[in-house]
Amino acid sequence: MLKRLKYVSRFQRDMTAVEIDDLASRAAQKNSELQITGVLMTAGKLFFQVLEGPAENVDALFQTIRGDARHTDVLLLSSEDRVPERIYPDWAMGKFSLDSTDDARLEPLRAILETIVAIRRQQELLIDVLERGIWSAMVQD
Repeated sequence: MLKRLKYVSRFQRDMTAVEIDDLASRAAQKNSELQITGVLMTAGKLFFQVLEGPAENVDALFQTIRGDARHTDVLLLSSEDRVPERIYPDWAMGKFSLDSTDDARLEPLRAILETIVAIRRQQELLIDVLERGIWSAMVQD
């Protein structure tokens, strides 16, 4: 069985299209060696990535990504075990940029990606407030 993992992150710094192409090319080579397939989408200063393959390889790669200086605010969106088949069986690392085209059909994808990041950030803030509220209540008792 396979594992599928989806995450978003922010660019640590501005990246050119050439740098992103180089990143995707090197990722495709490494992913091929690890039997990982997937897609990398960029929009603004955001990455969205789907990784699928053997669970231990996907997990190890995600830990590498979390420590990669090019990424900040890495947010795990979902992690599915026992996936019966790949969505991207032929892509060691498909890549596309939502910024490189004026195609109006892609605008909803840009908006969805930005909304996912905003909602996730709000969720983290709410959890932080909840934790502090619980701590405060415990200290007062």
